Amino acid sequence: MKSKLTIDERGTKEWRLPNGNFHKEDGPAVEYSNGDKSWYINGKWHREDGPAIEWGDGDKSWWINGRQYSEREYKIKIRSMKLKLLL
Repeated sequence: MKSKLTIDERGTKEWRLPNGNFHKEDGPAVEYSNGDKSWYINGKWHREDGPAIEWGDGDKSWWINGRQYSEREYKIKIRSMKLKLLL
């Protein structure tokens, strides 16, 4: 399914599926005017190439399929996912 972009009066950009869930496969699904960014797939925080949440102040948070990981746990999980694809 394709997500649709909306931009609110403050300049926040949101990509949503027809069911209302945030969703974007090639970048953040929400880009706030203050610099915060959030990556979602089917309404769940998710990113496989970096943190799923990047706050404008530099803080970051790592998520896969709606589950939060520490940065170290995230790197281990991503390696495991890549290995499964190779086997």
